[in-house]
Amino acid sequence: MERRLAAILAADVVGYSRLMGEDEEGTLATLRRTRELLDGLIGDFDGRVFGGAGDSVMAEFPSPVQAVRFAIRFQEEIDEQNADLPEPRRMRFRIGINLGDVMVEDDNLFGDGVNIAARIQALADPGGVCVADSVYQQIRNKVPLESRFLGKQTVKNIARPVVVHKILTKTARRPGPFAVLTDLVRRHRGAAAAVIVAAAAGAGFAAWLALPPATRTPEGPGAFPEIVRPSRHFKVDRPAELADADALVIYDRILEDMVAAYKTSGHPHAAAYSTWRRYNTAPYLSATHGNRYVNNYANDVAEAYGKAEAAGRLPQGSVLAKDGFEVTDRGDVLSGSLALMEKMAPGFNPEGRDWRYTMILPDGSLFGTTKGENAERVEFCMDCHIAAGEDQDHLFFVPEAYRTPFLDLGASTD
Repeated sequence: MERRLAAILAADVVGYSRLMGEDEEGTLATLRRTRELLDGLIGDFDGRVFGGAGDSVMAEFPSPVQAVRFAIRFQEEIDEQNADLPEPRRMRFRIGINLGDVMVEDDNLFGDGVNIAARIQALADPGGVCVADSVYQQIRNKVPLESRFLGKQTVKNIARPVVVHKILTKTARRPGPFAVLTDLVRRHRGAAAAVIVAAAAGAGFAAWLALPPATRTPEGPGAFPEIVRPSRHFKVDRPAELADADALVIYDRILEDMVAAYKTSGHPHAAAYSTWRRYNTAPYLSATHGNRYVNNYANDVAEAYGKAEAAGRLPQGSVLAKDGFEVTDRGDVLSGSLALMEKMAPGFNPEGRDWRYTMILPDGSLFGTTKGENAERVEFCMDCHIAAGEDQDHLFFVPEAYRTPFLDLGASTD
């Protein structure tokens, strides 16, 4: 099998199903015009189309510089073409670019180098471009552009996280500070869920909450009515019960900002937890945590947590962390609180198996902590976890379908 290094570009129409559902003939006519534009432009940058179906395109370039130059030019040309269309009928693309080793068969390309480009594409804003770090390192001093570092992104069916940069194109900047996802979810949601969220934002968070009051009001009652004003990240069109890949995309986009807010609490675990091992493959719905999409982390001392029901009693110094987010019926993506469980010295709290429960709100303020400030507010945490039983050390575990397999944790001890 022939192999070569190539810059792979993946492009996909945003909201294609919606556009087709509203006007099939008009959408196909617009798609033909955009494809004619792409075919006429790509040769100017030494590229060629080798795959794609319907609303998607896969293309190869001999140079990352040419691939990025084409992507920026194509988005600008599409934006000009859209100017003649009403806003709901405008066709926008997400573009992802990766530099990697690919396998060649006839005129087609295969391998992780191709797959990663497709996954990076899904992280881009409508009208935007995202690139792998391998591409960014080649273009950073050759193409005049602004970019934003998105960090490590966990993408579907790729074993290792991918380091991604967002190219700040003119077309992607237009929505403003809150990114708009127009085709992230496709199935309508049945009912709104309760959210446990913060009341007041600090000065550094003021811009984050600078939204009309109507968009900041959660649909469902929170567990604590006095603190139900949420921190909003961005808006999702046509909110739905999210597919695992959709939930991962949302979480990857908001995690950095969530952690930055939690860190303002000054709690050391709030600053460190996102670097620990995550024990779920994708965010999953948790009824006991406000029916939010949650994630479970544990520090190295608590590694036996990965054995789930066979974990036994975790040692002193074990810390578990659970963060999460909510997508409301109106499509607002809202931060959840950060819940921490820390195993203290024997005798700290015998009734609760010596666990200390701490809750940090989305704006970084401390809601409560066991045997500390506002301890009464987190008593419900202990009451809930006691129900898990002594044999499980008052622990609940990631649902089996979402458990990340770790096979080297040794024998269970109590």
